[in-house]
Amino acid sequence: MAVTIRGGVKIVEGKAYVHPLSFQELEFLLTILADAKYKLEDVQKVLHVTKKLREEYKLMKDHIDGIE
Repeated sequence: MAVTIRGGVKIVEGKAYVHPLSFQELEFLLTILADAKYKLEDVQKVLHVTKKLREEYKLMKDHIDGIE
């Protein structure tokens, strides 16, 4: 899988993927989600979105660590 980081695309295992968000943007969104207050009926959706963002963050972080 490839991730766009620092303006470049990395190809891993013959697959390419350009993520629409930068690593810094993912960090920003996760911080906002962690600090915000929610209505009780929104908590399940927020947890679901947060889980997906964390998975993407981990994937990008693993690729950054592999590059540096």
